[in-house]
Amino acid sequence: MDFRRGRRHRGACDPGIRVALRPFPNERIQRQNSSGGWQCRISLRPRTWRNSYPDFRLHTSHVFGGRQRGRTAFAQYRPCQRDRADGGVPPTLSRYIHPIRRTRHVGRNCPLCKRYFRTNHVMDFTYCPYCAAGASSLAFISKDQRTYITAFYDAFARALIGKKNTSLAMGDITDETSAWHYSEEKQQFHFTCDTKDCHTETDILGRYGYCPRCGRTNARKLFTERIDKMLTRLEETKTTVCDRKERGAIWEGMTVTSLSEFEALAKHLRTRLLRFPMTSNRRKRLEELNFQKPLQADESLVQWFDIGLLEWAGDEITPKRMVPKSDLPFIKKMIQRRHILMHNGGIVDQDYLNLSGDTGVQLSERISIGSQEAKRFIGCVREMAANLLDNVECGFKEG
Repeated sequence: MDFRRGRRHRGACDPGIRVALRPFPNERIQRQNSSGGWQCRISLRPRTWRNSYPDFRLHTSHVFGGRQRGRTAFAQYRPCQRDRADGGVPPTLSRYIHPIRRTRHVGRNCPLCKRYFRTNHVMDFTYCPYCAAGASSLAFISKDQRTYITAFYDAFARALIGKKNTSLAMGDITDETSAWHYSEEKQQFHFTCDTKDCHTETDILGRYGYCPRCGRTNARKLFTERIDKMLTRLEETKTTVCDRKERGAIWEGMTVTSLSEFEALAKHLRTRLLRFPMTSNRRKRLEELNFQKPLQADESLVQWFDIGLLEWAGDEITPKRMVPKSDLPFIKKMIQRRHILMHNGGIVDQDYLNLSGDTGVQLSERISIGSQEAKRFIGCVREMAANLLDNVECGFKEG
């Protein structure tokens, strides 16, 4: 149950539940000392409301900036049609009691990868920001939250069956170090989904993640911003850095970094592809796919999924787009240059001569990368990333 002060909320997923928050008249709230977390006490009373469903009261006390403010909540349960057909079974708790702090972010744990994140989307169907697995909201509750809900259900049943007041204190079901008493742990990166009519906020570890509400990735905006900054710095270097060797080192670093950024993006999007049903052998090969070699990765993706890095077939919104075939030898050469910059100090070896097709250098020569080569390669990387993003997010259609 998600309680929100001063609002009436009707659940879209379960229309049989209506929640209303308002203070009880002539009710004094027991204030408790708190270290910043929620301190809750539930009181269930046997007075029935419609179809013999007991009302219940939730007392909360929370510290905001060192000042305590007490709140009392009142929730009414209206049985949905399914529950009436079952003969008066208490309604499914798809809206459960949840402490929401000033940030309105709630801790979640993915049922598949078990990783932790925070979000203000706690209702309805949810996607994991890390592995893109989707499930109902209840599947993402943490161990401590599950313990609390179980205890609440037990208390609800005791009040309904015994026709008497039932009290449930937080201390009875958790200890002082429980996650229920914690201040939600802020994660490394915060992002807001920019999809129209979504705007869900999420805290994750790392940088790339999927929106818990709509499932769209934040990678398109972030990757574009990083590439734009890289190109801006490249142009500034031409005018602000006078030393030739220093400029060359900057352009070499951009060559290395651009493909590293692409690899991180591709690994993130691979988690979406891994959600598709496939054989264990195909899954293993996809998990081992090396995006530092984008041309070979493109061949595998086209063979397995009929999507790739070099071409986007287009749709009603985004036109068809592809990397020109004339750029492929250049991309192949720059990837090999990046490899020896990282692993051989930029010194040409026989493997480089065999794989790159570069006839302008000799064995044991130190390669150099010009500004135009770096700029062209970054542009190719950006186009491959856009193709992969469109193919993974928009290339699969239901029949």
